[in-house]
Amino acid sequence: MDEFLSRQLSQIRMAIADYRKETLGLNALINRIEAVGNIIGGEFWEERLFPLVLDMERINSEIIDKKRMMNSVEREQINVTLNLLEAIFDNLSERRGQF
Repeated sequence: MDEFLSRQLSQIRMAIADYRKETLGLNALINRIEAVGNIIGGEFWEERLFPLVLDMERINSEIIDKKRMMNSVEREQINVTLNLLEAIFDNLSERRGQF
C-alpha cells in the first residue's frame, strides 16, 4: 500500500472513531468516507469500499426520509459495515508489512 492510500484510509479510520465516540453523526461519516473515496477513486474504491458505503447510505437515506432515529437493527448493520471496512484496512496494512 502506498503512502497516499495509507493517509486516505487513515482519514476514514479517524471518521469511524469519531462516529463510534458519537462526536460524528452517520450522515457526516458517510460524507467523509465518500469524500475520501472521491480522492482515492479507481478499482479499490469502486470494488471494495463503495459497496459497503452504499449499504450505509441506504440506511441513512431511510432514516432521513422518515425523519426518525436509527433502530437497533440498523445500528448493528452500520457496525458490521464499519467492522468490514476496518478489516479491509487491517488486511492492507498487514500486506504492506510483508513488502
